[in-house]
Amino acid sequence: MRYMRPVLLGVVLVGTGCGGMTAYGSGNCSPKHVSVATARSEQPKQLVRVEGHYLPKNGITRLCDVVMTSGSPKCEGSSLVVRSYKPNPNVAIQHANGVAWSTGTVKIFGLVSGVTLRVAGCA
Repeated sequence: MRYMRPVLLGVVLVGTGCGGMTAYGSGNCSPKHVSVATARSEQPKQLVRVEGHYLPKNGITRLCDVVMTSGSPKCEGSSLVVRSYKPNPNVAIQHANGVAWSTGTVKIFGLVSGVTLRVAGCA
């Protein structure tokens, strides 16, 4: 019986889909939902779900609080540089002046470091 505890703990972690979270020290597959501004100001140390507008421009993908579309589309307010993200096919994308952006918001699971959101998720 002495050897059953580690096995049962492993089964519980993998069975709940949270096994991948242990590397980030969270063990929680229900990440906090935050805005771009909150993610930038609080710099959470655990996985979060950040909501904002997707804006890839000049080879840099950003998640913006607001996209200004007068002239060349650009982020207005807070933004994060996003690493390793592609929107799913259901996201409505608008195009103008050689720039694309999401008309609605997207929700990205990731880890924030400085001004960067690195995509990550529950295993």
